[in-house]
Amino acid sequence: MVEERMYACADEARGRRTALSWGFKARYGAGSLTDGLVGAGLGFFLLFYLTAVCGMSGTMAGMASMIALLIDAVADPAIGLASDRLTTRWGRRLPFMVFSIVPFACAFGALFSMPENLTGGALFLYATTCLVVLRLSLSAFVLPFTAVGAEITDDYLERASVVSFRLTFQYLGVLCGVMLGLGVFLAGSNGLLLRRNYVPFAWTCALIIFAAGTVAIGAVRQGHARLHAPQAALTPFLAGLKQEVRELSGSRSFLFLFATLIAYFLAYSANVSLALYASRYFWKFDNFAIQLILISSSFGPLLGAPISAIALRYFEKRSLEIACMLIIAVFLIWPPLLQIYGPIHLSAGVATAVLIANGVFYGTALMVGGVAFQSMMADAADEHELLFGVRREGLFFSGLTLAYKAASGLGGLIAGVALDAIGFPTHLVAEGATSAIPPGVIVKLGLISGPLPAILVAIAPAFLLGYRLTRKRQEEILAALEKRRKPLGQNSQDASFAARELEQLENVEAAIPR
Repeated sequence: MVEERMYACADEARGRRTALSWGFKARYGAGSLTDGLVGAGLGFFLLFYLTAVCGMSGTMAGMASMIALLIDAVADPAIGLASDRLTTRWGRRLPFMVFSIVPFACAFGALFSMPENLTGGALFLYATTCLVVLRLSLSAFVLPFTAVGAEITDDYLERASVVSFRLTFQYLGVLCGVMLGLGVFLAGSNGLLLRRNYVPFAWTCALIIFAAGTVAIGAVRQGHARLHAPQAALTPFLAGLKQEVRELSGSRSFLFLFATLIAYFLAYSANVSLALYASRYFWKFDNFAIQLILISSSFGPLLGAPISAIALRYFEKRSLEIACMLIIAVFLIWPPLLQIYGPIHLSAGVATAVLIANGVFYGTALMVGGVAFQSMMADAADEHELLFGVRREGLFFSGLTLAYKAASGLGGLIAGVALDAIGFPTHLVAEGATSAIPPGVIVKLGLISGPLPAILVAIAPAFLLGYRLTRKRQEEILAALEKRRKPLGQNSQDASFAARELEQLENVEAAIPR
């Protein structure tokens, strides 16, 4: 039985080296539409909906998001490890995706369908409960889904292609959410302020989440034969969770990626949470202009996907990621500083054109950087297997997702607290008396929505300087893993040859910093 499994592992390894079809990658990537729709809903609309529409303070709205994300962040490692260990006829990942998709979609619909009679503590409790269910079910779907992308191919560039498809659909999900919101259900001069408009928006998005998730589930089922089988669990679940989280914290590559995500998503979530406020009250755009500007960044995949495919052939992933983050910081900081301190004051029409162009370049840098970073995550998961002897894509990605969610929650809280700190009068917004907002507050809004996030983005690349997985090192790791999985003596009858292979494997492992 052991010998049969060893030969099966070798066959799986060879299969993971073969190219995936574009059709499969598209069906698999469709699952990221779900993440994109949620990103648009929670990122662009939630803070505005809870404060200006439902009447919560910015701090309480930020606290609701923060509580849900912290609960989810604690649960993520357990979900990730469970999806690594699960043994069923449908594999490790698929059951989590199947059983989470319905509560995932329903929680999103319920979040933007708050009963109008709820106020105060009841409103806060309803919002927090919906967010907790949404975040937990999102994790139960997305963590196994993302782990599939890391383990379904071992090829260095094919991994980047899988990530490119996934991110393309994620940005399409963001684009879909923005267009359904600003272009359809929340359109009009007061469309964003009418609570009843959010209900059909939310449930339409929920239906798309369910449909896209179902397509991805079908793709994962089709690719089941290429995925790693679960390894035998030698320890009980809770003890194993403690042990493997400790091993995770011993991976230098993981720790550097973790710190980078914390810094970057603090900035990203704060910027996105304030985007509607800045667009309407700092730049004074109407809904149509806001929609065009938000959509412009979603064109990033159209330019970023082919650029990343070419760039990764000539540049290391780490170098490309550092460059993209610094470029993103520039695109965030210069428009509001020009408007506040520049020699000219941009009119709404000129500012719209400038920010549309800025958004296209920003989205391109975001896409190229996203492909590089997520490919680095998959490479680091291989290093983890070499160091600790087990495949734990689910646990590995859950740790990085924990960084993203904790930072996003804190970034949303920072955005809410910042609104209160500058004295932004949300009550005047709800009443439609926007002309009464003091000019000094408008200037401060521009500063907290652009330059402040830009500074945090510029800090993030410093952590990547410690990341050491180059293309050459990754090839050495994959070769070492194949030797470890290969049945002893399969390629030679000579025992001394096997001994030399073992010595080479140990040398590769010793060269990797722990």
